[in-house]
Amino acid sequence: MQQILGQIKGVIAEFGLFPPQGRVIVGLSGGADSMALTHFLVYHTDLQVLAAHVNHGLRGSAADQDEEVVRRWCEESGIPLRVLHADVKQQARERNLGLEECGREVRYAFFQELADRETDRIATAHTLSDQVETVLLHLTRGAGLRGLCGIPPVRGMIVRPFLRITREQVEAYCRFYHLPYVTDQTNADRGFARNRVRLDVVPALKAVNPALEREIAGMTARLARDEAYLQEEAQRAVEQAKTPNGYSRTELAALPTAILVRALERILRRAGGAQPEAIHLEQAAAMVRAGRGSLSAPGGIQLAVQGNTLFVAQKPLPPWSLPVTGETTRLPDGRMAALRKIHKKDLENQNKFKNLLFHNCINYDTITSKLFFRNRREGDCFRPAKRGVSKSLKKLFNEAKIEPLLRDRILLLEDGKEILWMEGFGPSERARVPKDAEQMLLITVWEPEEAADQRVSDNS
Repeated sequence: MQQILGQIKGVIAEFGLFPPQGRVIVGLSGGADSMALTHFLVYHTDLQVLAAHVNHGLRGSAADQDEEVVRRWCEESGIPLRVLHADVKQQARERNLGLEECGREVRYAFFQELADRETDRIATAHTLSDQVETVLLHLTRGAGLRGLCGIPPVRGMIVRPFLRITREQVEAYCRFYHLPYVTDQTNADRGFARNRVRLDVVPALKAVNPALEREIAGMTARLARDEAYLQEEAQRAVEQAKTPNGYSRTELAALPTAILVRALERILRRAGGAQPEAIHLEQAAAMVRAGRGSLSAPGGIQLAVQGNTLFVAQKPLPPWSLPVTGETTRLPDGRMAALRKIHKKDLENQNKFKNLLFHNCINYDTITSKLFFRNRREGDCFRPAKRGVSKSLKKLFNEAKIEPLLRDRILLLEDGKEILWMEGFGPSERARVPKDAEQMLLITVWEPEEAADQRVSDNS
């Protein structure tokens, strides 16, 4: 057991996963991995732990039994717990998503919303076994270097302390500490690609090399080191190639291809585009080297070479409006938005609370009609809280020096009568939260995490 504990603590120390005496949300599905992680964080660290469980409503009584196991154990152990009940099947239908993708987005939206007001980190229980499966899946899909790095120990607020221990070690941990856990019967369903890899491919490869997991762990660490270096060089190249109206084509064309494609990816993402695929980056690199041409990239971004300049233009995003029907909404630009009622008593960090009040919350009591997310319209006006005057969006954007390419992508929340909240500007005067408010609506906007890095069957 000391070896297992040492491996976990080694990951935490090496990557600085947690601040001293910090606060962390742990995704607790009830499976062995997440039960072990929650136990470890509670009993082997000085962290304040909040467990978060999502009942997806997909497995009927089995899901309810999982929730009951989690609730009972948390109550007996004195671990604070937040539970979300979601109709993932209905949300997937409404948003035209697969069940796995929708369930993953619902989970991470819930975790992110809790983290915004209650904690410093989100911990998930991905193990070395998950890492092996992920790398093999990426390999079958023709992944590049970054895909072969597998699941990162840290991505933003999300941390993964168990990435150096196997699923077998997790189960040994549970036996040692007599931890209850549930087993998802769908893990045996070979209809899922990950399950086929775990049940069929991994055992076959272990017959060739019993040290498969250790070797892949070493490989991903080395590749991650190399990828980090290439990304640093790409960032440096982007800054050096920047010109007042675009990027120097000759400076970009002189870069090695490995740096050029990463630089172009950064340029596209900086312009507000969606994550480009390898084919788009290869085409863009060829265009830069040829010194002529244009192409369209995901997210409405247009690249064009003219003379010695690479121009990056954002196609105007047409006017759109989406009713707020559930807790999460996929926006036309690929981001996710969530609107959730919260209570003042739920917020423990008052400094963070005040910041949320000003920037990301609106007064629940002002809502009298259906809410909509949308982008700007000609003639829109907005009266920011405590500014005392209403101005056109065009004037507000000019004052804030917001690039014209990005203005159609600024998110607005309205009630059919007026704009109640605007991304980057906060609530309107009418919708601002008074100091004595007991409940409010929290708006959260984020880029979804790459699906390939997520588990198929575990809530964590």
